[in-house]
Amino acid sequence: MRAALAGVLLLVAAGFTAAVTTRSSVSAGPHSPASAKAGDGRLVLVSGRDDHGLPASERVTLRGRPAADARAAGEVPDGTLARVLAVRGTWLQVRTAEGANVQGWVDDFYLRGVVHLVGSAPTCQVPFGGEVLPDGEQAVVLDLRGTQAWVRVSRTGATGLVARSAVREIVPERCGQPESPEAADGHHHHDG
Repeated sequence: MRAALAGVLLLVAAGFTAAVTTRSSVSAGPHSPASAKAGDGRLVLVSGRDDHGLPASERVTLRGRPAADARAAGEVPDGTLARVLAVRGTWLQVRTAEGANVQGWVDDFYLRGVVHLVGSAPTCQVPFGGEVLPDGEQAVVLDLRGTQAWVRVSRTGATGLVARSAVREIVPERCGQPESPEAADGHHHHDG
């Protein structure tokens, strides 16, 4: 009886751990202690989009401390990759990994741990290790190497380099849709 009860408790604990680690947010979760924990160094995408994916702000403010009313430490352009330095509840201290060197605190609402890989139109496919990924493939950015990003593809777990320009928050509407015959032949017809 004790062994069965211990087994059930172990399964419940494993399920809780899995639920916490698969949370879509990039913060440490709601059960984080009030003091800041060291960050894990992962890269996240700073987002100026609202919760519908629509552009809301071209720049995101980083704060001097983890609070919405704290003074601004700087601003980061939408779509910038930043490295996590510390976590305090839903606030993460980040430092830009590209562009101007800016460091500060930001609520995880403005951060994305998973990105989409989007190539050039019209197919928007992404070259990846001698193969081609479909447009919108989800990935995690592991590192930046000049004009390329080292990523892990979420679906397969494969790692490799892609152009940094292919790392996006969302897939543009123009991708994955068949091109109209007018656009394909370069002619545009207008109703008069």
